[in-house]
Amino acid sequence: MTGVEREAARGGGDRRAQWFKGLADLALLRLLRDEPHYGLQILDRLRSEAGLGLAEGSIYPLLHRLERAGLVSSEWRLAEEGGRPRRYYAITDAGAEELGELLAEWRRLRTELGDFLERP
Repeated sequence: MTGVEREAARGGGDRRAQWFKGLADLALLRLLRDEPHYGLQILDRLRSEAGLGLAEGSIYPLLHRLERAGLVSSEWRLAEEGGRPRRYYAITDAGAEELGELLAEWRRLRTELGDFLERP
């Protein structure tokens, strides 16, 4: 039995999914702080740069949830001359404020939990 199978058997998959959801929010907002991106571009960068193994079917529900919360906005753009339109997502002012709070919490938790877990 693999570690993932053991987690699922113990109900840990739900816990892991909740952690992952929060980390995905943080990483996505941080990515959009730099510049707007379209959905599959976001997915590729979160996979390659943040190491998040997001499924392709999970990126749009995540983006739509953050958009409903007012943390990101979207607009349709033509990707390039003659290209097909793509929906680009950008961080809002509320999203930038949320990102600041999430980053502060992440840093605090990383330090405190790391110190706790690494103590002799």
